[in-house]
Amino acid sequence: MRALTALLVGPTVTLAAAIAPRWYPAPEGPWTAGVWRVPATDDVFFLGEAINASGGKFYVNKNTSSYCPGNVENLDCSAYPGSRTIFTGGNNTVFLDVGVPGGQQANAKRIVYIAEDGSLSYTIPHSGAIPDGAVATGFDRVISESFGAPVVLGHSGQFWLMCPVSEGEPRERTYQIYVGKGTENCLNTGVRTYTATGPDAWEYM
Repeated sequence: MRALTALLVGPTVTLAAAIAPRWYPAPEGPWTAGVWRVPATDDVFFLGEAINASGGKFYVNKNTSSYCPGNVENLDCSAYPGSRTIFTGGNNTVFLDVGVPGGQQANAKRIVYIAEDGSLSYTIPHSGAIPDGAVATGFDRVISESFGAPVVLGHSGQFWLMCPVSEGEPRERTYQIYVGKGTENCLNTGVRTYTATGPDAWEYM
């Protein structure tokens, strides 16, 4: 009986191992991020619309806010259009990919963080100060080899939210990105990431 059990269990374990999704850390970047929402109960869908940095927070349907000084010798600002938000990292920490010497950080590994209210945030130029109650670690950017899944961004198993900050049609509103908790009338979403070239901005404002 023991031999028969082993014969039955062995193939089952092998099959389960073969079909179980295997997740691996994705390369550090650079990369862009976008919201991905295909709902079952409503028709408010998003298929990779960009997440952009603006005023220390991150938004969908809002332009990136960036800056390039025009009075720095040998600096060609045409190389930094600042139209896209480019990230690097993703394995525990995430930060913005910028052209300013030294990066937009006092400590580059702590630039993108989740504020105490859940809002996805980033440090201001030339400062690595993180507010009390904020979390700058726990991010994971992974890809599944088993099923060819897209590269996704997560944070300690928490849910991601798009919370409206403007009026209008649902797909045309401006949304702010939150993690774990948000404001009112938020939409659950996933976050996918896409290989990019960078930096695109001298610094983000």
